[in-house]
Amino acid sequence: MHLETIDIAVLAIYIAFAIGVGFFLRQRASADVDSFFLAGRKLPWWVVGTSMVATTFAADTPLVITGWVRDDGIWRNWLWWCFAVGGMLTVFLFSRYWRRLGVMTQAEFAEMRYGGEEAKILRGVLGFFHAFLTNPIVLCWVLLAAAKISDVLFDIDKITSLSVACAICLSYSLMSGFWGVAVTDLVQFCLAMIGAIALAFITWDAVGGQTAILEQLATTGGASGNVLDFLPSPGAGSWTDLSFWTTPVAAVAVYLGVSWWATSGIDGGTVVVQRIAASKSPAHGSIGTLWYNIANYALRPWMWIAVALASLLVVPHGTPITSPVAGTVVAISEKLDVVSIEDDAGVRSEVKIVSPDGWAGVLPTTRVSVGDPIEADAVIASTDSEKAYVVMMVRFLPAGLLGLVVASLLAAFMSTIDTHVNLAASYYVNDLHRRFIDRKRKPRHYVMVARIASVVFLLEGAWLATVSDSISDLFTFFLAFLGGVGPIYLLRWLWWRITAWSEIAAMVTSSVTTTFITFGTTSGWTLGPYSPQGEITAEGRIVIVVLLSTLVSLLVTLLRPAPDPEKLVPFYEKVRPTGAWGPVRKLAKYNSAANEGWWVIGGVLGGLVMIWGLTLGIGALILGKAWTGWSFAAAAGGAVLVARFLPRLLRQDEPPEGDGTNG
Repeated sequence: MHLETIDIAVLAIYIAFAIGVGFFLRQRASADVDSFFLAGRKLPWWVVGTSMVATTFAADTPLVITGWVRDDGIWRNWLWWCFAVGGMLTVFLFSRYWRRLGVMTQAEFAEMRYGGEEAKILRGVLGFFHAFLTNPIVLCWVLLAAAKISDVLFDIDKITSLSVACAICLSYSLMSGFWGVAVTDLVQFCLAMIGAIALAFITWDAVGGQTAILEQLATTGGASGNVLDFLPSPGAGSWTDLSFWTTPVAAVAVYLGVSWWATSGIDGGTVVVQRIAASKSPAHGSIGTLWYNIANYALRPWMWIAVALASLLVVPHGTPITSPVAGTVVAISEKLDVVSIEDDAGVRSEVKIVSPDGWAGVLPTTRVSVGDPIEADAVIASTDSEKAYVVMMVRFLPAGLLGLVVASLLAAFMSTIDTHVNLAASYYVNDLHRRFIDRKRKPRHYVMVARIASVVFLLEGAWLATVSDSISDLFTFFLAFLGGVGPIYLLRWLWWRITAWSEIAAMVTSSVTTTFITFGTTSGWTLGPYSPQGEITAEGRIVIVVLLSTLVSLLVTLLRPAPDPEKLVPFYEKVRPTGAWGPVRKLAKYNSAANEGWWVIGGVLGGLVMIWGLTLGIGALILGKAWTGWSFAAAAGGAVLVARFLPRLLRQDEPPEGDGTNG
């Protein structure tokens, strides 16, 4: 074990704090489901935004970003930087709509938006989908990250680490519900920032600083050859030539051209929507979401990227360990340090898995399972770049500070776990149990059901983690699994013709197509840069899923009868959305402001320039780029537009007299 007594003490103090919060808030959280799942809808903007930041920084986040930078380069972060577009749409448009509506979950929204029997069915499907599938998948990759961290720090097996992690989270989240989530998120954010900044400065100083990193990586280029590039280098020829579109360039084209609007979080996403619903008012929800986007995209990522770059100088990619013979894997030792392979003649070969230089005793990850056939020279084990972040912690942080950084990762882990456990339970209780199973019970009954459901969903996530290995693979699968619903999630707010069947078609097509591509086929694809060596990339999968899902859902929309505008009036008057609502708008008593659409466009563009300007400017400053000043100047210009348009929009959120809006 790499932790000293003082490190253990720091961890114990944080765990005691979290459990203390649970005891202190248990009565407040037990009042009713609004208190347990939404903290009574009383949170101010700074708690709302900080909770969003804390929850989206899970223990897996620095690990997966370290893996992306080490294996591909800085440019790979556009996979998630692109979602700033949806973030700005949420700030200037959707956060206000969600809070005006006053729902608890996206499934409840579906029934209010569409109405009718099909909307009731959709609510039940979404309740099941988010309770039993999406949130447990997120729990899975967060628990997997905890297992990887425990492997490096404590040298304990996956099952033990998962058991301990689940026990810690359940010890307080069941008592305090979302009140506990919000309070502990504030402390978690402070710990996370202190820990990440400290590790980045110490590791850069240890390897010689900016000069040493730039000189060595400019020469070696890292594993990808262009690790320092903010955008990947294209191939020869003009952009109209196929040779221009290398696999990395084609990937970034998908991120910036498709991913941002194809994600299920285009109108907020489950985590963000829950916190908007818990805010005091639409204004608090919007400003909190703006603070979240600034912190999420501009303030946090470069501390992790800096550690990843430094790790390439001291924790190199080890040479993969390969099989000496063709045969079958017949055994893997309990410590995962010996793989036994038996050839066709029955002769057994023992291949020892050893730690490469610089990896602080961390073994390469085995890439085979017992029973797998294997060819000679096939890879048996290779280094796991996602673990390099933890290795850097162990190598360079002194006692006490190591405990603080580990505590920050534990806090990040606990924040994300309790959020998604709480979310899964909210979908089950609000959209399945209370809606279809047991409708007329006292509030405390539903709180009890929520606590039982929380245990079930956490155990489901832990079971999934026992059969998974790669956080990055789970993340990209999740993006595609829900990618096809993004266009419909966007249009359902802006176009009255979208129906429950549109959403059902998008969800079914997206999930079935993603599963088929991922598990049903393995080779033979001919999609140019999206299928190198005949294997489809994650980006190619997103393109196929989005195109097919959008086509099917739009066909369903246009071929089915249009909804009755009169039935949409209650929803329209409560939300007052902008967009193509002509037939409904004519019947409504309350309407959106005449210029709201233009204010939203101006605010979104300004916010995006501000966010990306800050993000790229901070990175350019760290890496000594000549265009640093231009990035910060663009960010300042974007901030001016935000300050101009956001107050105008927020003034529209005072509910018209007599409409009953919960604002």
